[in-house]
Amino acid sequence: MMENSLSNERAERVMKSLDGLQKAVAPDFFYSRLTAKMQREIEPEKKPFLILRPAYITAALSLVFIINIFSLTQLNKQPKQVNKPATIESFATAYNMNTESVY
Repeated sequence: MMENSLSNERAERVMKSLDGLQKAVAPDFFYSRLTAKMQREIEPEKKPFLILRPAYITAALSLVFIINIFSLTQLNKQPKQVNKPATIESFATAYNMNTESVY
C-alpha cells in the first residue's frame, strides 16, 4: 500500500507540473525563413558573373555595333589616295616640311 501511495503522490506531482504549461509559439515568419534556409542548403544559388547578364551583353554588343557604324562612315568620308611612289617631296608635303631653306 505504501508503494501505491508513493506512486499516486508522484503521479499527482507530475500532473500538477503540467498544469502551467502553455503551447509553444514560433516567432513571426519562422516557417518561411526556415524553408528558405533549407532550400539554400539543398541547392545553393549560383549567380552568373555580372558581365554575363543579358542586359550587359546587349549593351556591350550595341556599343560595338555603333562603333563599327561610326568607323565605316568615317572611312567612307576620307579622300581616296592615289598610290604614288614615295619620294622625299611627297614625304615633306605630307608632314608640312616644305618650307624654304635658310641656306
